[in-house]
Amino acid sequence: MTLLSRATSSVRVRVTVVASLFVLVVTAVGSVVVVLVIGHSLSQGLIDSAGQDAAAIDAQLGRGVTPAAAATTGRNDVLVQLIDNSGAVVASDQPAQLEEPLRTTAGVTGTVVVPGLVDTYTVVARRASASSQPVALIVVGRSTEQRDNTRAEMARALGIAVPLVVLALGVIVWISVGRALRPVEVMREQADQITATHLPDRLAVPAGSDEIPRLAHTLNEMLDRIDDGQRLQRQFVSDASHELRSPLAVIRQTAEVARAHPDRIGVDQLADDVLHEGGRLEALVGALLLLARLEGHPALHTEPVDLDDIVLVEVARLRDAGARVALDVSAVSAGQTRGSAVLLGQVVSNLLANAVRHASTTVRVGLHQTGQHVELLVDDDGAGVPPEKQDAIFERFVRLDEARTRDEGGSGLGLAIVRSIVLAVGGSVTVGTAPQGGARFTVLLPTEAD
Repeated sequence: MTLLSRATSSVRVRVTVVASLFVLVVTAVGSVVVVLVIGHSLSQGLIDSAGQDAAAIDAQLGRGVTPAAAATTGRNDVLVQLIDNSGAVVASDQPAQLEEPLRTTAGVTGTVVVPGLVDTYTVVARRASASSQPVALIVVGRSTEQRDNTRAEMARALGIAVPLVVLALGVIVWISVGRALRPVEVMREQADQITATHLPDRLAVPAGSDEIPRLAHTLNEMLDRIDDGQRLQRQFVSDASHELRSPLAVIRQTAEVARAHPDRIGVDQLADDVLHEGGRLEALVGALLLLARLEGHPALHTEPVDLDDIVLVEVARLRDAGARVALDVSAVSAGQTRGSAVLLGQVVSNLLANAVRHASTTVRVGLHQTGQHVELLVDDDGAGVPPEKQDAIFERFVRLDEARTRDEGGSGLGLAIVRSIVLAVGGSVTVGTAPQGGARFTVLLPTEAD
């Protein structure tokens, strides 16, 4: 980027140039208007003065003063002509230069050049009264020298003052904008030093309560969110790596033992162990992919879903698989929501699997529609969830009984998937205490009408 392009791209330069040009245009136009107005006022003053002089001469003629005496004023800035009815000059204060009439009718001439005289004149002609005979028209001229000099001096003064004012304003704007943007430049330099390895660093917040300190606060809050997101991402990668490593280690260990001691582990047992651990890997990878897709916030395809049908299908599937506890669906009634039938099926499946895994003897499922919500309840009579862990249980890889759930195939992702799906369809999920003393999971979903 060239020096010129960098300068024109600077906010400081652009603001200074725009402000200076605006003031220059406004003051230049204002100066022209002032000069014109003052010039007009001075010209009108000349006309009024010449008219008064003509009236005074008319009064003298009416009192019997001769035309020659009345035309003599003794002033260099005044011309006088007295004209009869035939248009001839009867008398004049400068006969050599005023042989020809300056006007032959009453009226005003703004600028008249008189041969032999340096100055120009504003001429006023008025008809003489009847008592002023033989004079019919009185012509008086006033020199425009003083008016022209005043107008020229004012134009010169404004021509000097306007650039000085614009220059002073430009300097003030340049300094003011520079001082106002200095904290922004400091924040830019600090932000340039923040990298993924130095994300905990934060921007210095300038003093005050205007837009710049608020911008610093907002940027720091954004960095906090990014830091939290990266921390969760690192934790997720660490946990996922740990979870994926466990079944792989079992497969590797079993294979090594089978190779070293073929008499201890037969082909059937090796195949069973590999299939079991491979199933765990497949389920874990599928859960991770589902979470990644949900957290990408895709536009989910929604349709009317009969949630009671999904509940009954999932309960029947568990019963057919030989669930070790009783499944009570006597409290399930009709309830229709809107969402993805596949994903909502995953919600019900995960909640039931979690309840069966922790229940002692019975899992009870309830479903009913109230107002604008469909409420799904899944209760078990197990140990329950301690209050201090009721929020954390929906995080990834959180397990209350690490050893037991690992042996029974729990990955710690089922409830995280439940929360992600429920939030994606506009619902909520919480955990509390069931009447039987175990855990109660409550899912609220919008009705189909919503």
